[in-house]
Formats: sequence, structure tokens, C-alpha cells
Amino acid sequence: MQPIKVGQAADSRLRFVFSDRVVSLSLAADATFEDIARALGEFSNPEYRNPVSIDVTLSPASRAALLH
Repeated sequence: MQPIKVGQAADSRLRFVFSDRVVSLSLAADATFEDIARALGEFSNPEYRNPVSIDVTLSPASRAALLH
């Protein structure tokens, strides 16, 4: 399994953590849960199986927009 790095992200990221790999994608500032579900659907094949976790990291600008 690949190590997951924790730190300050410059952009918003979506990470699907599987038992043997991590898939990381850019996340649009206006992304919805539907967008996340659609992205997960792209990995719904026997090669990837079910994710162990789903991690969303927001950019500082996106976090600030949520607080206002």
C-alpha cells in the first residue's frame, strides 16, 4: 500500500484509497457529492474493488468559501 502524505494542499484533491493503491484526482471548486459518486463509478471494476476510504482535501480558498 502506498503511504498517504498529509500536508497543506494547494488545490482541492479527491483520493480513493484501495487496499493496494491510492488514486488521487483534482477536485473542482464547485464539486458536488454527485461528482464524487461519478468519479467513484469510474473505478467500479474488479481491478479496483471497493475503496478502503475516500479522502477529500480542500484548498485554502475552498475552505474559506465554506466558512462564509
